[in-house]
Amino acid sequence: MTHTEYAEYITIILSCLGGIGTIFTYLWVKAIRPVIKIIQSHESVMSSVEYIKKELTTNGGNSLKDTILDLKGTCGRIEARQKVIEQRTKAALHYNNSMLFETDTDGRLVWSNENFTSYFKYTQQNLEGYDWLSCIDEDDREDLLQEFKSCLQMNRKFVRKTKTNDGKMIRMTGYPYRLNDFEQGGFLVSVSESNHKEV
Repeated sequence: MTHTEYAEYITIILSCLGGIGTIFTYLWVKAIRPVIKIIQSHESVMSSVEYIKKELTTNGGNSLKDTILDLKGTCGRIEARQKVIEQRTKAALHYNNSMLFETDTDGRLVWSNENFTSYFKYTQQNLEGYDWLSCIDEDDREDLLQEFKSCLQMNRKFVRKTKTNDGKMIRMTGYPYRLNDFEQGGFLVSVSESNHKEV
C-alpha cells in the first residue's frame, strides 16, 4: 500500500468517524437527550405521585377520602341520635305538670307542651312565632318582649311576673340553651301561676 493510498484510507476512516460522530451528536440532541429528560420527568412525577399517595393514606391504610366518608357517616349517626334524644326529651316534657314553651334565639315560640296550650286555651299553631305574646296582657307585651330579647342577647336567665290577657298573674322563668359562654340556642320558658297581685 502506497503512501497516497494509505492517506486516502485514513481520510475515509476519519470521514466515516466524523459522520458517525455527527449522526450520534444529532441523535443525542434531537432524540436521546429529550427521551432521557422525559424518563427523568416521568420518574419525578411517579415519585411525587407515590409521596402524595402516602400523604393521603391514613395509618389504617384507608385513603383520606375513605376517612372523610367514615367521618361523615359518624356525624350522620350522631345527628340522628341527637334528634332521637331531643324528641324523647320533648315527649317527656309534653305531658309534664309544668307549663313550658321553647323559643329560638329571637324569642319566637317553636314548641310548647300540653299544659301550656291547655292553660291558655290555644293550639300550638296559634302560639307559634310571636303569637305567644297574645297570652299576655296587651299593656305589658311590648316591655316583656323587650326584656325577653335583652336576656336572649345577654345569654342570661329571664324572670318576669306579668298578667295574662284574662287577668291572671303568672311568673315566667326562661333558661338559655347555652352553646358556650357567649352564645345560646334559645330559651326554655317555664310558666306558673303567681299568688301575688303586683306585677
